[in-house]
Amino acid sequence: MPWRFLHGVASGDPLPDAIVLWTRVTPNGTSAARALVVRWQIWEGENKLLFGEDTAEERHDFTVKVDVHSRLFRPGVAYTYSFTSDGATSPWGTFRLPPKRGVALKHLDYAIFSCANRGFGNFAAYSEAVDRVAGGLDFWLHLGDFIYEYGQQKYPSPAKTRVPGLEPAHDLVSLADYRLRHAFYRLDPELQRLSAAAPMISIWDDHEVANDDWMHGAENHHEAQQGAYEARKRAAIQAYHEWLPTRPDVDVDSNRSAVPWMRWRRFDFGDLATLLMLETRLVGRTTQAEMTWASVHEDIRKILDGFLGISPYAWPGGEIEFEISKIRKKVEEHRTKKDKYMLGKEQLTWIEEQVASTSKWLLLGQAQVVQELLPPNFFQAILDQQKKDAKIAQYWKTLLHNLTKLGFVYHDFQAKKNFTTTPEMRNDFLVDLAAGRFGVQINFDGWTGYVAERERLIHLLSSTPASASAVVYGGDSHNAWAGHLKHSDGRAVAVDFDGMAVTSPGMEGIRPFVPPEFEAAAWYAANPDLVWADTSKRGFMLVHLSHQTQHLEYIAVDVATPSRGLATSECLAAFDVQHGEVKIQPSACSRRPKLADVAALEPQAMVPIWSLLVACCLGTLLGGCFCRLKQRWSGTKRSYEHCEAAEVPPCNLGATELR
Repeated sequence: MPWRFLHGVASGDPLPDAIVLWTRVTPNGTSAARALVVRWQIWEGENKLLFGEDTAEERHDFTVKVDVHSRLFRPGVAYTYSFTSDGATSPWGTFRLPPKRGVALKHLDYAIFSCANRGFGNFAAYSEAVDRVAGGLDFWLHLGDFIYEYGQQKYPSPAKTRVPGLEPAHDLVSLADYRLRHAFYRLDPELQRLSAAAPMISIWDDHEVANDDWMHGAENHHEAQQGAYEARKRAAIQAYHEWLPTRPDVDVDSNRSAVPWMRWRRFDFGDLATLLMLETRLVGRTTQAEMTWASVHEDIRKILDGFLGISPYAWPGGEIEFEISKIRKKVEEHRTKKDKYMLGKEQLTWIEEQVASTSKWLLLGQAQVVQELLPPNFFQAILDQQKKDAKIAQYWKTLLHNLTKLGFVYHDFQAKKNFTTTPEMRNDFLVDLAAGRFGVQINFDGWTGYVAERERLIHLLSSTPASASAVVYGGDSHNAWAGHLKHSDGRAVAVDFDGMAVTSPGMEGIRPFVPPEFEAAAWYAANPDLVWADTSKRGFMLVHLSHQTQHLEYIAVDVATPSRGLATSECLAAFDVQHGEVKIQPSACSRRPKLADVAALEPQAMVPIWSLLVACCLGTLLGGCFCRLKQRWSGTKRSYEHCEAAEVPPCNLGATELR
């Protein structure tokens, strides 16, 4: 068979009367030179509701994206869909659409992801999200770093690579490069399963193009070797739209210079929620390269190099504190500049307009951590722990002492081995200790580097109608955070939940010698508005939203186990936010559904027995009948599996079977 659907199916950007359907047809041999007709069909139960056709062409990398609008769509109905072409049938997918703005909606279930670096491990988080919701996800958010642009020798390094064979093997620069990387990711069965299970709503961060990018450049772009940044950005965003079920706001074919083609946008979910997806990278962001983590680290290092014989406990009140305070003053002057933007004036104006007409819950999806996170204060963490458990506090104090001395044995909590401190490791840790102890911000790529812009956003959130509650979701940091956003007058105006990465390592990769509990305690000590943190696990956030409560769980997964079905998962923590209150409250984790309950919801190639017999009598091939019977009798078939011989009547899941 010359054409195959190797990359699964996906739906995205759900509206009350519209859905984007996506697939990719993989050519084989000489067939790559021609366009091929691809037929799509949407089923409601056993009834074919809508159908049509499109073409898979080389100019779009043989991807097919159909924006289906219809007055026949009804809210809450589980629709199934698939594609056929040249004798091949795609896997089946399913989606539900929200009611129109203002129409009653009881609840929503959705998952939130970010930062999926294939080399660092499996994509178990994607599949686990499907298994965690017995009634099925309404949609899922991806808040950026859906792919990474690095080559296989860079991030991760060969020594830390869990999934080898990255394609292409070099850094992404050209359109062909970005297309191949998206294709490599889309072959993953975990991603295919989630993509088929519910609509995706996405926004990019930096790695979809290049690390630490902004309007006119990026840290990981070097024009002398890689050419013009604008050309690279256009190529990256074109591939992004080709390979994701997005709805660009312009005709991409007729306006290819209009990067980024998709900007901020709004989704309404009945009378329950309004979701604003914000763009923080390519449209309005000014450069972050004037001051960097590396430059501030080096400034602190130069000071400490002159006082290596002085214990860190002797730093306060002396020349070290005096000199570092100068650095802190320079940092604060830089990051509070009024002319530093992440959103830009046009987007801020748009947000102001949207906030005035929101539903009961105002949800903001964007790529980064909004709340203030100063570097961890390990010294204060020890003092705070002394009041709770003196034995643990003494252990932390001894550990800190050993890490700042050469030749002492320490334990690597990731490698689970003992090592001896080296000058490089000790000196880096001393800089971290100093930054945390004296409150020197070192993250300038996130909202902490754009303080005035953050204040502008928080001011807009403070004008949210009294009938609405604001929740902000973010990613980027690879770690899990939960905290409050406060106005300059001290009022808490929104809650901020930021998810751990799908695979990319967090603080456990930077300071593997610090116990996770000590690391988290040091972040609490430096940041009074931070309620909870985990810096050692990978996974996603899972949300159940009702009119009364937002219930959010941080779900961690095992990214090291290569085979599906063997990876483990756990709920690290759960939190409730009551409507009308700006307060994060601890809650209980939900019970994980039985896999049999979840499997019953997935699109499976099933038809009623009578329909099967009629089809066979009308001349269906014996092999096709056998394949349908096999699917009918095997109730655990996954969404990314399919019978290529299946034609009409379709393999579908009746609406009555969707609970």
